[in-house]
Amino acid sequence: MAAYRKRRKKKQGVIAVAMQSDWRLSAFLSACCLFAGTVILPGYAAGHPLLQPIFNVLALPAWGLAFLFAVIAVIRFLGRSSAGAGGTEALSAGTAFREQAPARPPVPAGGSAGGKTAAEQEHPASGLAAAGPAAGSRAELPPARPPRPTAWSLAALDQVEWKRFEDLCCAFYREKGIAARTTALGADGGVDIRLFQDEADAGRATAVVQCKALSRPVGVATVRELRGVMAHEKVDKGFFMAPRGFSPEARAFAADNRITLVDGKLFLAMLQRLPADASARLLALATEGDWTTPSCPQCGDKMTARESARGAFWGCRRFPGCRGRLPMRRPAQEEAV
Repeated sequence: MAAYRKRRKKKQGVIAVAMQSDWRLSAFLSACCLFAGTVILPGYAAGHPLLQPIFNVLALPAWGLAFLFAVIAVIRFLGRSSAGAGGTEALSAGTAFREQAPARPPVPAGGSAGGKTAAEQEHPASGLAAAGPAAGSRAELPPARPPRPTAWSLAALDQVEWKRFEDLCCAFYREKGIAARTTALGADGGVDIRLFQDEADAGRATAVVQCKALSRPVGVATVRELRGVMAHEKVDKGFFMAPRGFSPEARAFAADNRITLVDGKLFLAMLQRLPADASARLLALATEGDWTTPSCPQCGDKMTARESARGAFWGCRRFPGCRGRLPMRRPAQEEAV
């Protein structure tokens, strides 16, 4: 019975993908099912007379799926034609509908690029495998984009999406006169930023920085990963920047291992202590364009709010070509309740 439910769920997934994809995909699947039901299965049945009744039974669902995908292809083709006739007016109406705000606004999910195994286990907001919020804590669709802040605050810092937060941290070090480089999307080996302060060897990293815009305080397992990276890259200094802070165990471990922890309050003070023009440049960088919707950790494109049986989540807008996803989170004040 469990195997049957698994096969049924997989088939429904293929049908759901066909309903969201171009009509050509449904037409192709219909042709494949039709070919299987009229050519492949009868051919096998001809060579195995004793099994012919079984092959005849198997041909029935193949024909049924062929008909189903053909209907989906027609619906998708007609829907595309109708959308094209609607023009710009229909597109604008759809955009306005998507931007309607619900009653309770969650903050976009944080996290960093893939490849953070311990971090993913401790805080799913940083990973790709999380399918949504845990049972009993159903998230809601996000609101329209919040107004662009005119000054730094903890609320503004907490709303910055994870990739923009990494860029902000890197730009901060550059404003301090330190050469800094971010890592590419994907598995980053536990490092988001490398700092270079060795005048004798400009290509040697002297410190590593990890940035985590997570749903909850960072735990000791994630900080321990950074210590392992420091040992591997032979650097003596490590910085961990997380707006929602760190657990007591993480703080104790960092104090014994030359890791500087920068939570939201400390980072806010550091930003406010910069010269006014530098602080304004960083604020403009952090809040330019869509600064709250998270970037896909796989392809870097902006994500879109989706619904599943477990609640709302962020999914890549390039789906099914890209299957990156992140869970949503509540605002910091709600997390503390």
